[in-house]
Amino acid sequence: MSTTAVETWAGADLSQIGPIYPMVGTEMILFIVGVIFWLAFHVLQARIERRELDADEAAARSPERIKRVFEEEARE
Repeated sequence: MSTTAVETWAGADLSQIGPIYPMVGTEMILFIVGVIFWLAFHVLQARIERRELDADEAAARSPERIKRVFEEEARE
């Protein structure tokens, strides 16, 4: 399988060949898609972590838990 018109590298003038990777010309589109994916990942991750922290905070403020913590501290 070849991605370029070069059949053999022996004697090839590399300065005349140009890019040899697939999907030449889509670099900017791939960069933009990558940045959008990266930003979306961080926004979604922050929302998930905020939701978990809110749930933990609500659980920590429950009267039963506060009572249990004070009872455990009183025993120590």
